[in-house]
Amino acid sequence: MLLTLAWGSLFFPGLFALCTWGLRRARPEWTDYDCVMISTRVVSSAQAVFATGSGIAIIRSCKNVVTDRHWLAQEYVWFLIPYMVYDIYAMYLCDWYRIKEQNRRHSLIIFRNFLSKNRLMITHHVAILLVLVPIAQRFRGELGDFFVGCIFTAELSTPFVSLGKILIQLKKQHTLLYKVKEVCIFAG
Repeated sequence: MLLTLAWGSLFFPGLFALCTWGLRRARPEWTDYDCVMISTRVVSSAQAVFATGSGIAIIRSCKNVVTDRHWLAQEYVWFLIPYMVYDIYAMYLCDWYRIKEQNRRHSLIIFRNFLSKNRLMITHHVAILLVLVPIAQRFRGELGDFFVGCIFTAELSTPFVSLGKILIQLKKQHTLLYKVKEVCIFAG
């Protein structure tokens, strides 16, 4: 449990820092905002791939949807907790860089506007941390790993959505890759 929590605490911010560093070196003409936004979407996609993969593994192993157990149903939740905290910070960082590029406002105003503008997403993350994590880890007891796996697979569309946002940010929404991404989203 603690080791998984520690790995998640290192992995998500570490991947973000590595992506941001790599993008700044590979594309020096890009703004800090571009690098941070793309890095955030890469990390989000990685988390979604891990969650979906974990969900599929759990679903496939549970023959009895109520009583069968799979270790990932507990462990991945511990890996997910640091991601939720990281993601709130990453959303704020993206907002900060966006506004910084426009060269206006004080940090406290940026923070207040961030909370106001992202109220639903922040509520979503906090609800997962304060409601769903305790349910998944304690209150459901030894039952329902199959359903936890089903919840994890809800992340399946995230990499495609992130790819679309990256392509739009790079002004490549009229490319074949963007159209293929759209087909994948509708097919899924």
